Amino acid sequence: MGSVWKTAGLVLLGAGLAACRSDPGGGGDAGTEVDAGAPVQTVAQGATLLEVDARQTFLLSVRADGTYAQPLPEGAPSRISDKAERAVIASDGGAVVLWSPQQDHGLTRSVWLWRPGTDAALALTSRAWNVAYDTGVSFVAFNEYDDASGTNSVRVVQTDACTPQSCSPRTAIERPSRDVRFQAGGRSLLVSEGRQAWLVSDVSSGGVTALGTTEAEPVLSPDGARHVLFDAANHLQVFDTATRALLWEQAWRDEATRKDWHVSSAFMTGAGTVIVNIQADRTPETGSVACDATGCRDVEGGVCRSWEGSPGAVVCLINRCPSPDFCRSEAAYLDGLGRTLIDTATASQSSVYPAFSADLQRQAWTTRETRDGAKVDTLWWRSPEGTLQSPLEGLADSNLFMFTPGARQVLFARTVTTADGKAGHRLSLWDGAAVSDVAVLEGPPYSNPLSPKVRDNPLALYLTVSQGPGGAPAVIRAALP
Repeated sequence: MGSVWKTAGLVLLGAGLAACRSDPGGGGDAGTEVDAGAPVQTVAQGATLLEVDARQTFLLSVRADGTYAQPLPEGAPSRISDKAERAVIASDGGAVVLWSPQQDHGLTRSVWLWRPGTDAALALTSRAWNVAYDTGVSFVAFNEYDDASGTNSVRVVQTDACTPQSCSPRTAIERPSRDVRFQAGGRSLLVSEGRQAWLVSDVSSGGVTALGTTEAEPVLSPDGARHVLFDAANHLQVFDTATRALLWEQAWRDEATRKDWHVSSAFMTGAGTVIVNIQADRTPETGSVACDATGCRDVEGGVCRSWEGSPGAVVCLINRCPSPDFCRSEAAYLDGLGRTLIDTATASQSSVYPAFSADLQRQAWTTRETRDGAKVDTLWWRSPEGTLQSPLEGLADSNLFMFTPGARQVLFARTVTTADGKAGHRLSLWDGAAVSDVAVLEGPPYSNPLSPKVRDNPLALYLTVSQGPGGAPAVIRAALP
């Protein structure tokens, strides 16, 4: 996530799909009984999971009074900042950027920098709006609006220049407007204000290039190597960031059928395709097109965005309104070229968010139906080799459904009916043929907006679950076979 609007979009998606789902409940038999001594460790009580580094040396969690860090496997937690909404760990594990939920009626948030081994996170700002960074967290950028002067400043912190006591942000660009937007890609920043755009091709040098006008918000590729502007002739133009050379351009609008349409938003995928969300000028109708050097084509979706649940995938929302007073959202999932992976019909039947392998070649989902008055789930796994399915005892939980590393198996939680007629919770694996239980969970996965974390070497799951009579959150670690 490089910007606040992506998080807002993810929340909207969850709300839309929730209307299409049945609530989890017990169904069927418990299946294989699981040894109560299965390797599940409660890592943090009264806390929700925030992040775990790739080497599993530390864990970040959020409690009622703030954000805590603790060494793994059994270190004591210590408070490092106020409550954080997200955390991003540098690729080498040496730095973490955290930011708070929106405050002041959604206009500001706090941003911190924390280094493992230090007692507390450094406060970078308490007045940020948007937040962006590179994968190595060599820099973090944010914008601050000053009510007194009416200026909006895009500020950059070079994290390697920070001392244990302080960081000194510098101003990359300043504009006299609240309507300043920016995005990061690689070590570049792309800034816009209305129809004007500017490029900071390398944040370390700080040089700013005026790009002129753009009819829609400009786009920066994830690696920062290319950027996209929109001209008045309904073309999108893709430029090389380093040289400013025009690489290709396409007309995104079909004048014969979409004369009165405009670009509402756009983004570039890691595959180099530009996904353009479009909207009719005087109606709520929406659509999306995928453009590359060969041309533009319609894709299945009304509003598309990068899917945070699986890097490389794209999710597109379509509003279906069978009557004037009722609408529902359906989702389709695409790859980085704009090709459909899971269509709206399949996605709307699933009781979970679909899972994707890292290369997007394998997809898994569920279907839910009612038989003899009981809800029944079926597991599905599609790959280039074909499609597999298995009936499921119990119901899949929507808060955990993902591939293990290497897409060897699908890892999920399910609710079953135990021998005494109560609801039981299992952590399970499916290899496309058979379901095996890994562990008994004291309670269901917690409805945490952040995804569970699977880490390799050794293979383990970190997950927030409900524990105890009051269903308080707790972070567990489950060893996976």
